[in-house]
Amino acid sequence: MIILTASCGKSKHKIGSIYKGGYVFKVNIFGHGLCAAPKDYPKSIAWGCYGTLINGANEDKIGSGKENTDDILSGCSQFEPFAAKVCDELVVDSYDDWYLPSIEELKLMQRELYVQGFGEFSAAEYWSSTQDYSLGAWKVDFTTGEKSNSVNKANKGLKVRAIRSF
Repeated sequence: MIILTASCGKSKHKIGSIYKGGYVFKVNIFGHGLCAAPKDYPKSIAWGCYGTLINGANEDKIGSGKENTDDILSGCSQFEPFAAKVCDELVVDSYDDWYLPSIEELKLMQRELYVQGFGEFSAAEYWSSTQDYSLGAWKVDFTTGEKSNSVNKANKGLKVRAIRSF
């Protein structure tokens, strides 16, 4: 008989601290989690690919932002910068595996960072990687924490903040 044991000790990473290139906003007992890039993309930009239904980019749960972003990048051939593309191209402190958060990841980031005063966020609306349909996607209003769907994907008035897993 083989007995496996694992340490389930308390993680050394704290919400709001800087780790692996960004602000920690989720951490599990094994020390893995999510962090947000230190700054917003400098311009408000569109989600992208207005009128195109991106297959697979409709997941909303925590842990699905990377897959949504990969699906968006595979299904969107738009030339000008768009939300998922600028996240994918981000490099901070040699970390180059950033992505656009899912709607639930974005809500968690708003609650754990913005509301607590961490991360230099704007009092603005932010894009998620969760698509609603071919013309719309989901967003979170950081001032209220409310999420909305069917926001026009061509709307260039929303902010973008990349995240990464660690």
